[in-house]
Amino acid sequence: MGTDFGICIQNIKKKIILNDQLYGFDTERSELLQIVKKTIDYGESDSVIVLGPRGCGKSVLIESVIKELLPDSHTLVMLNGLIHTDDNLALKSIIQQLQIKNLDGAYVEGSYADNICFLLESFRAGNKMASKSIIMVLDKFDMFCSHTNQTLLYNLFDAVQSQQNPLSIIGVSSRIDVIELLEKRVKSRFSHNILMIKPPSEPHELLGRLKCLLQLSKDCKIESDVRKNWNNNINLLISDPQLQDLMNDLLKLSNNNTKLNMLVFMALSNLSKDKMLMVENLICSFNSLYKQDLTLVNLLGLSVLELCLMISICHHSEIYNKEPFNFEMIYARYCKFASRNSSLLVTKRQVIIKAFERISIMELIQPVTAIENKNILKEYRLYKSSVNLDKMKAASNLYYRLPPVILQWIDSNII
Repeated sequence: MGTDFGICIQNIKKKIILNDQLYGFDTERSELLQIVKKTIDYGESDSVIVLGPRGCGKSVLIESVIKELLPDSHTLVMLNGLIHTDDNLALKSIIQQLQIKNLDGAYVEGSYADNICFLLESFRAGNKMASKSIIMVLDKFDMFCSHTNQTLLYNLFDAVQSQQNPLSIIGVSSRIDVIELLEKRVKSRFSHNILMIKPPSEPHELLGRLKCLLQLSKDCKIESDVRKNWNNNINLLISDPQLQDLMNDLLKLSNNNTKLNMLVFMALSNLSKDKMLMVENLICSFNSLYKQDLTLVNLLGLSVLELCLMISICHHSEIYNKEPFNFEMIYARYCKFASRNSSLLVTKRQVIIKAFERISIMELIQPVTAIENKNILKEYRLYKSSVNLDKMKAASNLYYRLPPVILQWIDSNII
């Protein structure tokens, strides 16, 4: 029985890693599927932009629509604004993915003008009755809008309007104002089909996603009685008031799928193979992931040198009643300790400056003035500490293999 529950856990973890489960967007999926099928079945070219915050399920929505199409009914072209950073790179990728016959290598290696002319001529050579449809997905669509003159977008949308080779363009972006980034000539050729993907805004919606994630379907190769016991347990879990409160707390942190997936994955990873998932497992994982003391976590992530600088900062704040300090003050205090206790801790000034800057980036110390005065050297810029000595003592007790001399320094008289 324990092995069977282990298989249940593995199946759900695999589902989380693949992240291919769509929940709660039936209307949007139906609309997108209808747009794409018009292109494939009737040769009607069209364009659409899918908008929504990061992690809400835009890519999963598009993948689920494409999976429903017959593989031989279309040619899929995938572009990403992070990879195809200019029109020439994007255009070469389109030509290669389309696998156009009789492709002269000179065109792929040639200028942008040659490539775009070749592609447009290829589109004109097709017709909506005989040619295979093209589904083109432009991920990070807002980054394509930053390309020079938006030439590629103009030509692609113009090809959609001209109704030559059946072409469906799907833009994906997390910027709500992405339409405003389009130039007038591009905007006039865009079909103005917009699908808004909204993340869950109520705890019961998040509970529905959790139930969809945790329940096992009949396709899983698990004994029917084991699967039934697991799913019955999940139904009881979902109805538990503690879990509803937990989903409410999670929703306050974030409404995307990422945090929910992390929470479930961690709870399952800490679960024994002979145990079923309980509310306590999820609560424990939630506390470990999202209720940690972030300041303490940052302190435990410091190097020994950076930790020593933080100790010097805390000692300085204790002596001078939390008065502002600069790098030179802390450097002098650190060197005084290092010279008295251990030659191993003495290092180059430039290295110590970099360590001090990293402490500032991590916001363990805060600049006194919001606007930096360029006339003041960075070594003399004033800061205030956001960490007290008690917090440093707590971090030092948890720090892995901290040298004893530093532990003594924290607890001893302030240098």
